[in-house]
Amino acid sequence: MFKKYILLCGLIAFFADLIFAQTDFNENETVKLESISVVAPQYESSHVYINPKFPIQPIPSSDGAGLLKSIPNFSVTKKGGSSGDPLFRGLGGSRLAITTNDDFLYGGCGGRMDPPTAYIFPNSYDSVVITKGPQTVIYPGIIAGSVQFLRDDIYFEKAGANGEAGMSVGSFGRFDTFADVSAGVNWGYIRTNGVYNKQDDYKDGKGKEVHSRFERNSQMAQIGLTPDEYSLIEFTYDRSRGKAAYADRMMDGSKFDRDAYRIRLSKDDISDTFKRINFQYGYSYVDHVMDNYNLREVVGMMPMYMASNPDRTTQSASLNAELNIASTNIKVGADWLDDRHRGRSGSGIDKAAADTYKNVKRVKNQEADNIGIFTEANFKLTDEHLLVSGLRYDKGSADYFTNGTKSKKQEFDLGAAFLRYEYHQKSFTYFAGVGFAQRMPDFWERNRDKELNKESNIEIDTGILYKDDSVRGSFNVFASQINDFILIYSNNTARNIDARRYGFEGEAEWEFIKNYKLGLAAAYTYGKNRSDDKALAQTPPFEIRSLLEYDNDIVAAGFIVRYVAPQHRIAVNEGNIIGQDIKKSGDFAVVSINGSWKVNKNVSLFLGIDNILDKEYSEFINKSSFDVAGYNQPTGVQIREAGRQFWARIQGRF
Repeated sequence: MFKKYILLCGLIAFFADLIFAQTDFNENETVKLESISVVAPQYESSHVYINPKFPIQPIPSSDGAGLLKSIPNFSVTKKGGSSGDPLFRGLGGSRLAITTNDDFLYGGCGGRMDPPTAYIFPNSYDSVVITKGPQTVIYPGIIAGSVQFLRDDIYFEKAGANGEAGMSVGSFGRFDTFADVSAGVNWGYIRTNGVYNKQDDYKDGKGKEVHSRFERNSQMAQIGLTPDEYSLIEFTYDRSRGKAAYADRMMDGSKFDRDAYRIRLSKDDISDTFKRINFQYGYSYVDHVMDNYNLREVVGMMPMYMASNPDRTTQSASLNAELNIASTNIKVGADWLDDRHRGRSGSGIDKAAADTYKNVKRVKNQEADNIGIFTEANFKLTDEHLLVSGLRYDKGSADYFTNGTKSKKQEFDLGAAFLRYEYHQKSFTYFAGVGFAQRMPDFWERNRDKELNKESNIEIDTGILYKDDSVRGSFNVFASQINDFILIYSNNTARNIDARRYGFEGEAEWEFIKNYKLGLAAAYTYGKNRSDDKALAQTPPFEIRSLLEYDNDIVAAGFIVRYVAPQHRIAVNEGNIIGQDIKKSGDFAVVSINGSWKVNKNVSLFLGIDNILDKEYSEFINKSSFDVAGYNQPTGVQIREAGRQFWARIQGRF
């Protein structure tokens, strides 16, 4: 198998060099190889920045959750080979705000088959910004933090075009490809991109197949008018389709369809004081089907075919402005969100009977609305001292329906605020912040209990960053008190408790000899259910990653060891809308290697072997394995991770 992938990589590089031969290195140019990211992305006080277009090990991600798992203290609850659900510091779901170009994105499944990241294809975005903790108020309900998937603004001074494309291949039939092309003149532009991912069932470290295959694709088309470089009128259409097999339940996701539209009007540099004004409206429609017969075999003496088809319509709008007054930058804004969920289902003794759901009228089950106002301000006290603050108010409501008729309404008054101090001195940045945020129970929580209270988090985040020519690193500590924390039980009930959490993240890279680098990343979270005086469920164990890398800007190679400690502090059958604690977990270490080569100025080749020792292991934050017909996996334990994987990726730009 190894020879097969080496040959494939060589062929890819050979043909890429022929295609882009006219772009060979110029001796007067300096072109840096974008090496594979493993340990330390870019940091700025409470924020993390990622370039989603470049490979991150393990195997380059097929969806948004796979990308986030590479960041310290992010976990992903695994259901199969795709559509995992991300958590930061043990908190996920609506506690972690996930947006695409400032529009909220929600899945349709009541069982979280399709979290927001299932519809996010990293290669179709230009940057990802992660905010740790409630250290911004631009979105409602930021308890754990926020993740923004963003596309850059485009302006062509003269007629031109540019683009980027890539392809990945790997073990278990993995195949990814993407292309992103923009063209325009000084008064407007068009941009389009497309992504395709597929993989067969993977095998664990003992060679046993896991029910996990998937196939996904997305397309984006964007048209922008730019009367000048400071003005923009933009329309965007996003489309995605997919299906995924799941190892944790009796059904698979046979349909993940999403269509989304967005219009944006923006004006920059209006005056010295009036820096920017921006309006946007977004519409997203998700049509999801889960069934037990399209991606698996139906077995039993009296087999029953079942299908469920929820859909979800989300609309959002925002208006915000940015002002510069003396040495203070101020953002003010208002936003609105409307969320509507419906469902229908079918079942019978054969596929035809179950497919009759397609002829059934969908029935409303929940609707929710939110309207909010906010302001954020950056006070530049001196060149070295910065004070950042924010304040937000939201009015939220939820309507419940029984057999399509409204049966109950809830309303919530929600607040958020933060204050952060930053001190910048040469190579060091010190910061300390306190944040407060509230959120109302989300769709999945309200399904369990219609009388839940709003959740409130007050959190301290403090840390230090350092960067010079050979060393860069960051270390931050957090402590959090969550009142009325919404705890979910495996029997589909819920209640409010009080919880306390604290922990840290630390990352460092050191170029100890020219072209040779050592890297280290560690994360730990402690959680306690104070109401019941026991562990807070779904809290990840201590984790550390180490890296030894050689990189001379033309070729690079890396050796990575990831160690995860055991987790013995658990609360069985308790957790959140994503999953519950199953059992204690042991420790494990996974060894991986990678390499990359700058073929020419515009083309790079990346290679990797994940879990090179073919270790059998599973993550603590995970779903429980289900007895799927035809698969010999243990049940009632965390789903096994993939064994040894080979992969290669070729990427080019023009």
